[in-house]
Amino acid sequence: MKKAYGYLLIVAASILWGTMGIFGKLAFVYGINPVILTALRIFISSVTMLILIVLLKRNLLKIERKDLPQLLIFGLLAVALQRIAYFYTVDLTTATIAAVFFYTYPIFVTIYAVLFLKEEITLSIVLAIVLTFSGVALVAKAYETSWLSTNPLGLAFGMLTSILFALYFLMTKKLRNSYTNWTLLLYGDGLGAIALSPALCLSFSEIVSYPQQLWLLVFVMALFPSLTAYLLFSYALKYVESSKGSILSVTEPLAAAIFSSTILGEQFEPLQIVGVSLALTGIVLLFYKPKIKR
Repeated sequence: MKKAYGYLLIVAASILWGTMGIFGKLAFVYGINPVILTALRIFISSVTMLILIVLLKRNLLKIERKDLPQLLIFGLLAVALQRIAYFYTVDLTTATIAAVFFYTYPIFVTIYAVLFLKEEITLSIVLAIVLTFSGVALVAKAYETSWLSTNPLGLAFGMLTSILFALYFLMTKKLRNSYTNWTLLLYGDGLGAIALSPALCLSFSEIVSYPQQLWLLVFVMALFPSLTAYLLFSYALKYVESSKGSILSVTEPLAAAIFSSTILGEQFEPLQIVGVSLALTGIVLLFYKPKIKR
């Protein structure tokens, strides 16, 4: 039951992450830079978390000195650098290529889980990875030919994004054994926000002039697709297997595609519908256990 609960939380977090694109598109109408949007998002979420911890449970601020290097790597690499690399991928290539590269991360998680965590790898898990990744690629329109002219640096940043999110996934699962999800979110986003603070300082005069509508969008993104989603995700990783949990999180782009279709009126192309079907088939296969006849 705990595993099922964990998987359900990952789906819930992924659905919340799926709203990020909707809010992002609405925010970009006001001309905000994606890097500034990310910096504000994790700054607000970390400050909110700090206030809640100080008011409700101050002992969650405590960390072991021996874990400080891990938390620094977690905040600087797995949070800040990962999100910067993602936006560089978008800038140098396309959002489609960035999405496709990002969702190769379950492959790295699965390889690590097999080699170091001794998790069992089965044919169904391998097939689930192939189906879900192929489905996400179709949903993201990877079949369009624009990627052929992509520069190598953009592809390198895309691969870096995937590796760093795999690092985020694995470090969260490991640190979750010693710290609550509140503590991890506080230090992960807090250290990430500190790393991105120069960008906020350089754009301070622009930031203070943002309209109220944009600030509302920023706060909604910080408190729901960021704060709430990552709390659910980190809590879930205490109960789930690394390989299955990472593959299940690809429900995010599927949710994003559905939200884009229903809210923004974007039309699904036939191959995108095929992609949704493939990804869902992969997810079902991931948890399918044939009955053993006796």
